[in-house]
Amino acid sequence: MSERALPCSDSSRLRDEPIVATASRVERWLLVEHTGPWGPESVPSTRMDLRVARRLGELADQARARLLLLRRHAGAPVEAGGRWVYAVDSRPGCEQVWGRQVADDDELMGLEPFAEPAGWHPVDTPLYLVCTHGRHDRCCAVRGRPVAHALGHDDRNVWECSHVGGDRFAANLLVLPEGLYFGQVDPAEARALALALEAGDLGRIGTARLRGRSSLTLPAQAAQHFARTELGRTRLDDLAPVVQETVEGDVWRVRLAGSGGPDVEVVVRYDRSGAAATPLTCGGEPKVAPTFHREALRVLVG
Repeated sequence: MSERALPCSDSSRLRDEPIVATASRVERWLLVEHTGPWGPESVPSTRMDLRVARRLGELADQARARLLLLRRHAGAPVEAGGRWVYAVDSRPGCEQVWGRQVADDDELMGLEPFAEPAGWHPVDTPLYLVCTHGRHDRCCAVRGRPVAHALGHDDRNVWECSHVGGDRFAANLLVLPEGLYFGQVDPAEARALALALEAGDLGRIGTARLRGRSSLTLPAQAAQHFARTELGRTRLDDLAPVVQETVEGDVWRVRLAGSGGPDVEVVVRYDRSGAAATPLTCGGEPKVAPTFHREALRVLVG
């Protein structure tokens, strides 16, 4: 079978495509439980009332948030009290999840996420979102659902979600509130990854699977990855970007700081020439995917 005929996630793994610095830039999220069928687009669902879909779009735009649809993973118990809505802030230093349940569409359309404290309560446990949006790309459903099922065994707050981007990296796992994007996650390693995150550490699996953090720029995502890999500093609260400056064109210098050791300076280059054009989604037209390369890494002492 030719690579073009393979599912996009199989093709990506076959050519060992880098997943570094591929997390979409998102600082806020609006998450809405919707158990009906999801259409081919990310949102709204084709089975959602048009008034509701428009209002959700307006709410997300007003908050500069990314709107995602949620549903419980297969086998999860159905909760009474209405459907869940979450407002999430992923900005460094502001990480927080607020949640509430709504009884009907009228209550949903009347919400003011990020603006009204009444009725919302802080959620102290992470949200694990696994993209299973098969109508958008079959790889997301085929690879995503087993991961959602594997994560759901330990009483975690696990959801299937609509399109998050990077279909070829399925299964894609998004962990909130931090906005951590993981790609090419397998069911056998999902639980170990979650346990490491809950201990405040990426660990070996997390470092290898991390696409980036949504609130960071792509050069900062790349610099953080290269520093973690070379220096073994895998704590989640370590190596935070503090300075980013353009050296020239597609070359950036990023300074990282943290409690796990001295500051680190990383120079990264964005290669737009890439390799041969390949489909980035199942059935999509071939495109060249740019990648980051490390030009230099220096530990700053004193």
